Amino acid sequence: MIAVAKKLKKMSIKTKVKIIIALLLTAATFFAMPAFAWFNHNRQIAELQKVKTPDLLFISNACAEDVRSFDISTIKVSTKTGAPTSQSFPFAVAGEYVTSFTLQFAHTTNNPFVYKIYYGEILSDANGVCTTEASAESAIEALNAQNLEYNSNHPSESQKKTNYSFDTDVVEYKVGTAWTAISEFDRDELYGIEADETVYILKSECIKNGTVSDYKNAKTDTDDRIIAKSDSDYTGSAHNYHDDTYEDYDVVNKYAEPLYWQKAGILSVPEEQSSSWGGNPFFRTFVLDVSWNPANISNKETDMLYLSAYRDY
Repeated sequence: MIAVAKKLKKMSIKTKVKIIIALLLTAATFFAMPAFAWFNHNRQIAELQKVKTPDLLFISNACAEDVRSFDISTIKVSTKTGAPTSQSFPFAVAGEYVTSFTLQFAHTTNNPFVYKIYYGEILSDANGVCTTEASAESAIEALNAQNLEYNSNHPSESQKKTNYSFDTDVVEYKVGTAWTAISEFDRDELYGIEADETVYILKSECIKNGTVSDYKNAKTDTDDRIIAKSDSDYTGSAHNYHDDTYEDYDVVNKYAEPLYWQKAGILSVPEEQSSSWGGNPFFRTFVLDVSWNPANISNKETDMLYLSAYRDY
Protein backbone atom coordinates (compact mmCIF):
# COMPACT_ATOMS: atom_id res chain seq x y z
CA MET A 1 0.00 0.00 0.00
CA ILE A 2 2.96 2.37 0.86
CA ALA A 3 4.61 1.55 -2.47
CA VAL A 4 1.39 2.32 -4.35
CA ALA A 5 1.08 5.64 -2.53
CA LYS A 6 4.67 6.58 -3.45
CA LYS A 7 4.03 5.76 -7.12
CA LEU A 8 0.85 7.88 -7.14
CA LYS A 9 2.77 10.76 -5.55
CA LYS A 10 5.39 10.66 -8.31
CA MET A 11 2.75 10.66 -11.11
CA SER A 12 1.87 13.79 -13.02
CA ILE A 13 -1.48 15.54 -12.43
CA LYS A 14 -2.67 14.49 -15.92
CA THR A 15 -2.02 10.79 -15.17
CA LYS A 16 -3.75 11.04 -11.79
CA VAL A 17 -6.87 12.53 -13.43
CA LYS A 18 -7.02 9.65 -15.95
CA ILE A 19 -6.79 7.05 -13.15
CA ILE A 20 -9.55 8.74 -11.11
CA ILE A 21 -11.88 8.89 -14.17
CA ALA A 22 -11.26 5.21 -14.91
CA LEU A 23 -12.10 4.26 -11.31
CA LEU A 24 -15.33 6.29 -11.37
CA LEU A 25 -16.47 4.66 -14.65
CA THR A 26 -15.75 1.21 -13.23
CA ALA A 27 -17.82 1.98 -10.12
CA ALA A 28 -20.71 3.37 -12.21
CA THR A 29 -20.78 0.22 -14.34
CA PHE A 30 -20.77 -1.99 -11.26
CA PHE A 31 -23.72 -0.20 -9.62
CA ALA A 32 -25.70 -0.01 -12.90
CA MET A 33 -25.70 -3.80 -13.45
CA PRO A 34 -28.37 -4.62 -10.82
CA ALA A 35 -30.59 -1.78 -12.10
CA PHE A 36 -30.27 -2.99 -15.72
CA ALA A 37 -31.13 -6.52 -14.61
CA TRP A 38 -34.21 -5.20 -12.74
CA PHE A 39 -35.47 -3.30 -15.79
CA ASN A 40 -34.83 -6.29 -18.04
CA HIS A 41 -36.66 -8.61 -15.63
CA ASN A 42 -39.70 -6.32 -15.55
CA ARG A 43 -39.76 -6.06 -19.32
CA GLN A 44 -39.85 -9.84 -19.55
CA ILE A 45 -42.67 -10.01 -16.99
CA ALA A 46 -44.69 -7.52 -19.01
CA GLU A 47 -44.20 -9.61 -22.14
CA LEU A 48 -45.35 -12.75 -20.35
CA GLN A 49 -48.43 -11.01 -18.99
CA LYS A 50 -49.34 -9.79 -22.44
CA VAL A 51 -49.20 -13.32 -23.79
CA LYS A 52 -51.16 -14.85 -20.93
CA THR A 53 -54.00 -12.31 -20.71
CA PRO A 54 -55.06 -11.49 -24.28
CA ASP A 55 -58.36 -9.82 -25.06
CA LEU A 56 -59.98 -12.42 -27.32
CA LEU A 57 -63.66 -11.89 -27.92
CA PHE A 58 -65.84 -12.73 -30.93
CA ILE A 59 -69.46 -12.59 -32.04
CA SER A 60 -70.08 -16.11 -33.33
CA ASN A 61 -72.88 -18.41 -34.31
CA ALA A 62 -74.84 -20.06 -31.49
CA CYS A 63 -72.28 -22.74 -30.55
CA ALA A 64 -69.02 -20.88 -31.31
CA GLU A 65 -69.02 -21.46 -35.07
CA ASP A 66 -67.65 -18.97 -37.60
CA VAL A 67 -69.71 -15.76 -37.48
CA ARG A 68 -70.10 -15.93 -41.28
CA SER A 69 -72.66 -18.69 -40.73
CA PHE A 70 -74.81 -16.39 -38.58
CA ASP A 71 -77.48 -15.33 -41.07
CA ILE A 72 -80.30 -12.91 -40.25
CA SER A 73 -80.69 -11.54 -43.77
CA THR A 74 -84.31 -12.67 -44.18
CA ILE A 75 -87.28 -12.21 -41.88
CA LYS A 76 -90.15 -14.44 -42.99
CA VAL A 77 -93.15 -12.13 -42.68
CA SER A 78 -96.51 -13.40 -43.92
CA THR A 79 -99.98 -11.88 -43.81
CA LYS A 80 -101.67 -15.30 -43.93
CA THR A 81 -103.92 -16.15 -41.01
CA GLY A 82 -102.05 -18.18 -38.39
CA ALA A 83 -98.63 -17.44 -39.87
CA PRO A 84 -95.77 -16.94 -37.37
CA THR A 85 -95.30 -13.39 -36.09
CA SER A 86 -91.82 -13.87 -34.67
CA GLN A 87 -88.50 -15.45 -35.60
CA SER A 88 -85.56 -16.42 -33.40
CA PHE A 89 -81.86 -16.23 -34.24
CA PRO A 90 -79.43 -17.82 -31.78
CA PHE A 91 -75.89 -16.40 -31.62
CA ALA A 92 -73.02 -16.38 -29.13
CA VAL A 93 -70.17 -14.36 -27.70
CA ALA A 94 -67.05 -16.53 -27.65
CA GLY A 95 -63.44 -16.09 -26.63
CA GLU A 96 -60.71 -16.74 -24.06
CA TYR A 97 -59.40 -15.09 -20.88
CA VAL A 98 -62.45 -12.82 -20.55
CA THR A 99 -64.32 -12.92 -17.25
CA SER A 100 -67.18 -10.62 -18.24
CA PHE A 101 -68.16 -8.50 -21.21
CA THR A 102 -70.58 -5.87 -22.51
CA LEU A 103 -73.00 -6.81 -25.28
CA GLN A 104 -74.22 -4.05 -27.62
CA PHE A 105 -77.03 -4.00 -30.16
CA ALA A 106 -78.14 -1.26 -32.56
CA HIS A 107 -80.62 -1.13 -35.42
CA THR A 108 -82.46 1.21 -37.74
CA THR A 109 -86.26 1.38 -37.64
CA ASN A 110 -87.53 1.26 -41.24
CA ASN A 111 -89.66 -1.70 -40.18
CA PRO A 112 -91.40 -1.59 -36.78
CA PHE A 113 -89.91 -4.87 -35.60
CA VAL A 114 -89.63 -5.55 -31.88
CA TYR A 115 -86.20 -6.89 -30.97
CA LYS A 116 -85.67 -8.87 -27.79
CA ILE A 117 -82.53 -10.64 -26.56
CA TYR A 118 -82.55 -13.62 -24.22
CA TYR A 119 -79.87 -15.61 -22.51
CA GLY A 120 -79.74 -18.89 -24.41
CA GLU A 121 -79.57 -22.08 -22.35
CA ILE A 122 -78.61 -25.25 -24.22
CA LEU A 123 -80.92 -27.86 -22.74
CA SER A 124 -79.40 -30.90 -21.07
CA ASP A 125 -80.42 -33.72 -18.79
CA ALA A 126 -78.69 -36.45 -16.79
CA ASN A 127 -77.36 -37.96 -20.03
CA GLY A 128 -75.80 -34.72 -21.28
CA VAL A 129 -76.89 -32.24 -23.93
CA CYS A 130 -80.38 -32.91 -25.30
CA THR A 131 -80.11 -33.93 -28.96
CA THR A 132 -83.67 -35.15 -29.53
CA GLU A 133 -86.99 -33.36 -29.30
CA ALA A 134 -88.27 -35.86 -26.74
CA SER A 135 -85.33 -35.33 -24.39
CA ALA A 136 -85.59 -31.53 -24.76
CA GLU A 137 -89.32 -31.62 -23.93
CA SER A 138 -88.57 -33.72 -20.85
CA ALA A 139 -85.88 -31.21 -19.82
CA ILE A 140 -88.43 -28.37 -20.07
CA GLU A 141 -90.93 -30.34 -17.99
CA ALA A 142 -88.29 -30.97 -15.32
CA LEU A 143 -87.26 -27.28 -15.30
CA ASN A 144 -90.88 -26.15 -14.98
CA ALA A 145 -91.38 -28.53 -12.06
CA GLN A 146 -88.30 -27.07 -10.33
CA ASN A 147 -89.53 -23.53 -10.93
CA LEU A 148 -93.00 -24.37 -9.64
CA GLU A 149 -91.51 -25.82 -6.45
CA TYR A 150 -89.29 -22.76 -6.02
CA ASN A 151 -92.25 -20.38 -6.42
CA SER A 152 -94.24 -22.37 -3.88
CA ASN A 153 -91.40 -22.20 -1.36
CA HIS A 154 -90.82 -18.45 -1.92
CA PRO A 155 -94.32 -16.91 -2.00
CA SER A 156 -93.10 -13.49 -0.88
CA GLU A 157 -90.73 -12.96 -3.80
CA SER A 158 -92.11 -10.49 -6.36
CA GLN A 159 -90.29 -12.03 -9.33
CA LYS A 160 -91.40 -15.59 -9.88
CA LYS A 161 -89.59 -18.28 -11.85
CA THR A 162 -90.87 -18.65 -15.41
CA ASN A 163 -93.03 -21.48 -16.70
CA TYR A 164 -91.66 -22.26 -20.17
CA SER A 165 -93.41 -23.59 -23.25
CA PHE A 166 -91.47 -25.94 -25.50
CA ASP A 167 -93.33 -24.66 -28.58
CA THR A 168 -92.61 -20.94 -28.08
CA ASP A 169 -89.53 -20.77 -25.84
CA VAL A 170 -87.22 -23.37 -27.39
CA VAL A 171 -85.18 -23.02 -30.59
CA GLU A 172 -84.01 -26.08 -32.50
CA TYR A 173 -80.46 -25.63 -33.76
CA LYS A 174 -78.03 -27.74 -35.81
CA VAL A 175 -74.44 -27.39 -34.59
CA GLY A 176 -71.64 -26.54 -37.01
CA THR A 177 -67.86 -26.88 -36.78
CA ALA A 178 -66.20 -24.92 -33.97
CA TRP A 179 -64.50 -21.71 -35.08
CA THR A 180 -60.74 -22.06 -35.46
CA ALA A 181 -60.26 -18.38 -34.51
CA ILE A 182 -60.62 -19.54 -30.91
CA SER A 183 -57.32 -21.35 -30.44
CA GLU A 184 -57.20 -24.83 -28.90
CA PHE A 185 -60.96 -24.83 -28.35
CA ASP A 186 -62.11 -28.37 -27.58
CA ARG A 187 -65.87 -27.77 -27.58
CA ASP A 188 -66.64 -31.47 -27.27
CA GLU A 189 -64.62 -31.80 -24.05
CA LEU A 190 -65.69 -28.51 -22.46
CA TYR A 191 -69.38 -28.51 -23.45
CA GLY A 192 -70.19 -31.99 -24.76
CA ILE A 193 -71.35 -30.58 -28.13
CA GLU A 194 -70.27 -31.99 -31.49
CA ALA A 195 -70.68 -30.74 -35.05
CA ASP A 196 -73.80 -31.93 -36.96
CA GLU A 197 -75.72 -32.60 -33.74
CA THR A 198 -79.12 -31.01 -33.19
CA VAL A 199 -79.42 -29.16 -29.89
CA TYR A 200 -82.28 -27.26 -28.29
CA ILE A 201 -81.76 -23.73 -26.96
CA LEU A 202 -84.08 -22.28 -24.34
CA LYS A 203 -84.87 -18.57 -24.41
CA SER A 204 -84.41 -18.08 -20.68
CA GLU A 205 -83.99 -14.66 -19.03
CA CYS A 206 -84.90 -11.68 -21.25
CA ILE A 207 -82.19 -9.02 -21.03
CA LYS A 208 -83.55 -6.74 -23.78
CA ASN A 209 -87.31 -6.23 -24.05
CA GLY A 210 -87.65 -3.75 -26.93
CA THR A 211 -89.49 -1.01 -25.00
CA VAL A 212 -88.70 2.72 -25.07
CA SER A 213 -86.87 2.58 -21.73
CA ASP A 214 -84.85 -0.40 -22.99
CA TYR A 215 -82.80 1.84 -25.31
CA LYS A 216 -80.38 4.66 -24.64
CA ASN A 217 -81.86 7.02 -27.22
CA ALA A 218 -85.46 6.00 -27.93
CA LYS A 219 -88.62 8.06 -28.22
CA THR A 220 -92.22 7.34 -29.22
CA ASP A 221 -93.30 8.67 -32.61
CA THR A 222 -96.75 10.13 -33.30
CA ASP A 223 -98.12 6.70 -34.23
CA ASP A 224 -96.75 5.11 -31.00
CA ARG A 225 -93.87 3.63 -32.98
CA ILE A 226 -90.50 3.44 -31.21
CA ILE A 227 -87.76 5.31 -33.09
CA ALA A 228 -84.45 6.96 -32.22
CA LYS A 229 -84.11 10.58 -31.16
CA SER A 230 -83.00 13.00 -33.86
CA ASP A 231 -80.41 15.77 -33.53
CA SER A 232 -83.05 18.33 -32.54
CA ASP A 233 -84.24 16.16 -29.61
CA TYR A 234 -81.00 16.61 -27.67
CA THR A 235 -80.64 19.56 -25.33
CA GLY A 236 -78.18 20.65 -22.67
CA SER A 237 -75.55 18.12 -21.60
CA ALA A 238 -77.48 15.03 -22.74
CA HIS A 239 -75.34 12.64 -24.74
CA ASN A 240 -76.07 13.12 -28.44
CA TYR A 241 -76.21 9.73 -30.15
CA HIS A 242 -77.01 11.39 -33.47
CA ASP A 243 -73.55 13.03 -33.39
CA ASP A 244 -71.97 9.66 -32.62
CA THR A 245 -73.49 8.27 -35.81
CA TYR A 246 -73.64 11.14 -38.27
CA GLU A 247 -71.45 13.86 -36.69
CA ASP A 248 -72.45 17.23 -38.21
CA TYR A 249 -74.69 15.77 -40.91
CA ASP A 250 -78.29 16.45 -39.86
CA VAL A 251 -80.38 15.69 -42.98
CA VAL A 252 -81.27 12.17 -41.85
CA ASN A 253 -84.51 10.22 -42.28
CA LYS A 254 -85.97 9.57 -38.85
CA TYR A 255 -85.99 5.81 -39.42
CA ALA A 256 -82.29 5.85 -40.34
CA GLU A 257 -81.35 7.07 -36.86
CA PRO A 258 -80.21 3.85 -35.11
CA LEU A 259 -81.46 2.83 -31.70
CA TYR A 260 -78.73 1.84 -29.23
CA TRP A 261 -78.84 -0.76 -26.47
CA GLN A 262 -76.19 -2.37 -24.28
CA LYS A 263 -75.80 -4.57 -21.22
CA ALA A 264 -72.58 -4.65 -19.20
CA GLY A 265 -71.23 -7.19 -16.74
CA ILE A 266 -72.36 -10.33 -18.56
CA LEU A 267 -70.41 -13.31 -17.18
CA SER A 268 -68.56 -15.36 -19.77
CA VAL A 269 -69.96 -18.53 -18.24
CA PRO A 270 -72.94 -18.91 -15.86
CA GLU A 271 -72.18 -17.85 -12.30
CA GLU A 272 -72.23 -21.39 -10.93
CA GLN A 273 -69.36 -22.32 -13.29
CA SER A 274 -67.30 -19.11 -13.16
CA SER A 275 -65.10 -20.01 -10.16
CA SER A 276 -63.73 -23.16 -11.82
CA TRP A 277 -63.58 -22.05 -15.46
CA GLY A 278 -60.36 -20.02 -15.31
CA GLY A 279 -58.91 -19.06 -18.69
CA ASN A 280 -60.61 -21.81 -20.69
CA PRO A 281 -62.12 -20.89 -24.05
CA PHE A 282 -65.85 -20.25 -23.76
CA PHE A 283 -69.00 -19.33 -25.60
CA ARG A 284 -72.12 -17.76 -24.12
CA THR A 285 -75.28 -18.28 -26.15
CA PHE A 286 -78.03 -15.70 -26.70
CA VAL A 287 -81.23 -15.63 -28.72
CA LEU A 288 -82.24 -12.59 -30.76
CA ASP A 289 -86.01 -12.69 -31.07
CA VAL A 290 -87.68 -10.55 -33.77
CA SER A 291 -91.46 -10.07 -33.66
CA TRP A 292 -93.92 -7.98 -35.67
CA ASN A 293 -97.47 -7.05 -36.53
CA PRO A 294 -97.87 -8.23 -40.17
CA ALA A 295 -100.12 -5.27 -41.01
CA ASN A 296 -97.30 -2.81 -40.24
CA ILE A 297 -94.44 -4.49 -42.13
CA SER A 298 -93.37 -3.60 -45.65
CA ASN A 299 -91.51 -6.15 -47.78
CA LYS A 300 -89.73 -3.27 -49.54
CA GLU A 301 -87.91 -1.93 -46.47
CA THR A 302 -84.52 -3.00 -45.15
CA ASP A 303 -82.99 -2.44 -41.73
CA MET A 304 -79.38 -2.53 -40.56
CA LEU A 305 -78.58 -4.49 -37.40
CA TYR A 306 -75.31 -4.28 -35.46
CA LEU A 307 -74.04 -6.67 -32.78
CA SER A 308 -70.80 -6.09 -30.89
CA ALA A 309 -69.13 -7.14 -27.66
CA TYR A 310 -66.16 -5.87 -25.71
CA ARG A 311 -64.34 -6.97 -22.61
CA ASP A 312 -65.26 -5.44 -19.22
CA TYR A 313 -62.37 -4.10 -17.16
